Amino acid sequence: MRKSIAAVSAAALVAAGVLVSVPAANAAAPTCTTDKAALETCTGTLANGAGYVFKVPFNFKGTMFFWEHGFRATYPGVSAVPKGVEEITPASQSTGKDITKEMMLAGYGVAAYDGTDKGARGWNNTSRVEMLKEVIDTAMEKYGAKIEKKVVYGSSQAGAILTPFIEKYPTYADAVGILAGNTPSPADSIQSACDIFYILSVFADPTIKGCAAFGVKGPAGHGASVAELLKVVALLKAWEVNYGAPGLQYPAALKGSPIPQRSALLLTGLLSGVPTKSAHMDGISTSTLVPEHSINATVAILENMGEAVATGVLAGQSMSEITGPGFYDNTKTNWAALLDEADSGRYNLGLSGDEGIAAMLGVLSMAPRVTGDAAAIAKFKALDKSSFTSTKPTILISNEADRLVFAGNSSRYVDRKREVYEKALSAWEKTRTGKKPIWNTLALYAMTPETYTKFLATGAPDLKAAPAVSGVGHQSFTTKQMKAWVDMLAVAAKSGKVPTSKYVQYIAEKVPYLNGDIDYRPADLKYDFGY
Repeated sequence: MRKSIAAVSAAALVAAGVLVSVPAANAAAPTCTTDKAALETCTGTLANGAGYVFKVPFNFKGTMFFWEHGFRATYPGVSAVPKGVEEITPASQSTGKDITKEMMLAGYGVAAYDGTDKGARGWNNTSRVEMLKEVIDTAMEKYGAKIEKKVVYGSSQAGAILTPFIEKYPTYADAVGILAGNTPSPADSIQSACDIFYILSVFADPTIKGCAAFGVKGPAGHGASVAELLKVVALLKAWEVNYGAPGLQYPAALKGSPIPQRSALLLTGLLSGVPTKSAHMDGISTSTLVPEHSINATVAILENMGEAVATGVLAGQSMSEITGPGFYDNTKTNWAALLDEADSGRYNLGLSGDEGIAAMLGVLSMAPRVTGDAAAIAKFKALDKSSFTSTKPTILISNEADRLVFAGNSSRYVDRKREVYEKALSAWEKTRTGKKPIWNTLALYAMTPETYTKFLATGAPDLKAAPAVSGVGHQSFTTKQMKAWVDMLAVAAKSGKVPTSKYVQYIAEKVPYLNGDIDYRPADLKYDFGY
């Protein structure tokens, strides 16, 4: 957002290390009002017509936060199409509560915008990198030197926007925050979502085409992808009633075998990385109808899979409009290698024992594969290309059992940054010249209680009970967890460094279920296509 710092030449500002904002043309100046509490609220539109909002409290202390929201659908149906700026600050999807009030009381300024480019939403990350720049330009135009530090932060899809953003525009922020965020390339995650469709087509419904049906642009493509989603939804609804107790009907080789459908459901979740804890299932507790922990985990996967597949469909279809049809290919997938050895043992009973595992993996290996298009696959893996070379303090926060953007995205981000950092450190140690590289990335995790599953008198799990208080769901954090993350970002923006381990432990003692172990590592993503 726009016009710039006049009076001083850009060259002089660059030489002095000061942010230079070059505003985009045609962006309307904001319209501002001030309420009785001296809170200033400004609204306006970007050059492409998308709306934005600024809020600056009377006690503004100089740190401005710029929010980047997550995935939003272009077409109605599966989810509502936004009508403007719907998120101004981090919000919990489970409670609907944001932390705008808390941020205003702390003296932070906030900015947010509607990530639509002339009606196009979905995976429009390239446009949104430039739109975020425009928002910051406009804020700097209005507030100038009052803004002393800038934080760019966001959720979910924003991880694949903020990462290339800060690499392209390193002077535009002093710290980066990613909440429940996707790590570039999104192909690492979407490949697993596509695997879910494929595996279910083998074991439950041969008519499922899944990601192979994606790629047609516009409403027709959206409709085709939703049709695939509805096939999976039908399966999940049936399993919600019978918990997958009936025997397998597909493929023909396993029909009549003692393997129940729930074993195939559990295998599907384990091969694709769906969390074995959910809003109501802790993966441990048992009852008369859930006699073993692997059954608890199976119901957790059942509860998680609906949202994982639904958003996977919307995001995958949106990406396919960029890549073209055929981005999904599993001709080289080693299904047995995707089953973690520890999971094979831990959930052995639920998987129908060693013989059941061998039988299911055997038919998977022999099933006809999906052959993709080489050009589309290359574009898919190159989406949101990032180098992970930013040295800005970056703080991530994820739920232990995020059912949509798996927590392994955070550890993948740390791995990418660690590799770049170690290369830079090794190069510095050879010459000992210039500034020594510092490690400047921190991953935080919100954990679940140890047990929280509630059962009905029948012994069935109560899936209508209150969900776990922490660690589950997507973009679902407590107010204290979100505020702690924001406060750490503010401190990092001023110091230029992420908080120390000792500081994180101190904060974790005050914030329930925030993990104080900065070396904690969740389950890894199943795929790594590089960067």
